Amino acid sequence: MSDLNPSPEFEEKVRAAMQVSDANPEFVNKLRNDLARRPVKVKSSFFLRPAWSVAFVLALAILALSVPGVASALARLFGYVPNVGLVENTGDLRMLAEPASASRDGVTLTIDSVFVYEDRVELGYHVEGLAPSNDGALAEDAQSNPTAFCGGVNVGDAPSKNGNAVLRLPDGTVLERDATGKYPRNVFSMSPVYEASVPADVMELTFVLDCIPQARRGAVPENWELPIKLARVPAGTVVGQPATAVNVTSEPVATLPASTESAAPVFPAVTVKIERMVPMDEGYIFYLSMNVEQPNPSLVSIMPINVYAVDSLGQQIPLRGNFTWQPFEHRVGSAMEFMTTSKPADGPLTLVVERAVAYFAPLHVDVPQAKPEELTFSFDAGENPQPGQTWELDQQFDIAGYKLKVTSVRTATFDDIWTPQFVDGSQGYDFGYAFTVEADPAVKMLVEMSIISDQYSCWLSNAQSNVPESSSLVYIELCKDGYPKGVVTVNLWELAVFVENTWQVVWTSQ
Repeated sequence: MSDLNPSPEFEEKVRAAMQVSDANPEFVNKLRNDLARRPVKVKSSFFLRPAWSVAFVLALAILALSVPGVASALARLFGYVPNVGLVENTGDLRMLAEPASASRDGVTLTIDSVFVYEDRVELGYHVEGLAPSNDGALAEDAQSNPTAFCGGVNVGDAPSKNGNAVLRLPDGTVLERDATGKYPRNVFSMSPVYEASVPADVMELTFVLDCIPQARRGAVPENWELPIKLARVPAGTVVGQPATAVNVTSEPVATLPASTESAAPVFPAVTVKIERMVPMDEGYIFYLSMNVEQPNPSLVSIMPINVYAVDSLGQQIPLRGNFTWQPFEHRVGSAMEFMTTSKPADGPLTLVVERAVAYFAPLHVDVPQAKPEELTFSFDAGENPQPGQTWELDQQFDIAGYKLKVTSVRTATFDDIWTPQFVDGSQGYDFGYAFTVEADPAVKMLVEMSIISDQYSCWLSNAQSNVPESSSLVYIELCKDGYPKGVVTVNLWELAVFVENTWQVVWTSQ
């Protein structure tokens, strides 16, 4: 028997509540810049504030109950919920029975969503009532004094677990937030994911939070506990707006080097696939994936650069991606969410992907494709490195068949990387090194490096662009407390390759 029996009135209220506005553009831009092209680390300094409830689409459930065998055939169903994304009902899904909320000193914390899958728990909550001066997203001293706020750390320091909610089971078992980077939504503080199998008979959880992410320590209520009551989702029921499987794929397109004399490898043939489609009042949501034939084992992700649609009237409609530019969270072949920015005309709709970036990380794939020493080099900076000093190098590397050579290194300062994007200044990262890297001129690529040091904290770099612009580049990384001296060890951990092509997928609306 189902534990949930929503009334038609409840369903209508929930449908209305699901119509929410987009995330603040300034927040999205800042988040994208902060997270761009870094291995995922759970940081509680970023969050969204969703305000939504979940609707059940009951028609399929009624069908499943009335026609023998249909329930098993519909065991895996997808629905779309704003600020959550796709919700899959595998037949054993549990979800939040009703929003849980608590208020203290004018601050209200509301748990909006909980989905208990067989292998994980996904949760979403939001907070209201924070004074701007106590909200790290708005307070004037948030950038200069990040540790005054829950979860805040100085740039380059290890992430803090403060502000990471935990879940307590009735038997006392505590579930901690996943920190592997496996779940894209987990990048937001208030959308934590817990990789765990919750016993099937558990229908209550306790939400425990030491402090509200980004809230000023000592000025905002802390140590929250809220009970969570769960309800079983009937088999054959779609949660949210039905997401239709589409399964339309573009023709494979191979990328050739600009010169036939190039020694660079030919990038494998890439396909773009529409995995699912969600009809919305204002347009459509598409889930697109990019894949390659026989991918190199070091390939982590292929991220599209420009995506738009052309409708039956010839109108070009941009598609907005609803995800952070985080390659390690969007592995090859995984679906990424795109929403049309306006309503297309009825009829055939051509989805176009122009250009992409492929990311290779031999040391960070599930089965490492290189030993650390194969992507590491050193140089002797001496005991007193000085501004303007240069060292000639001849360090050659091969990443997924792409040849790289580090030809020189020189001392660098914050002035070498300063742009208006660095709104927070150097934050003490004023000393470092600039590495000149040369590669095949037929291929545009970027390389990410890390100065390895126990004595110095090194982090701030000039890696501000996601799109490679040339094959000869200078990579800079800065450190605190002076230039690293003596033998300096450097690791190459990521290579980004520009894939210049156009892919088209045609889908027809009903």
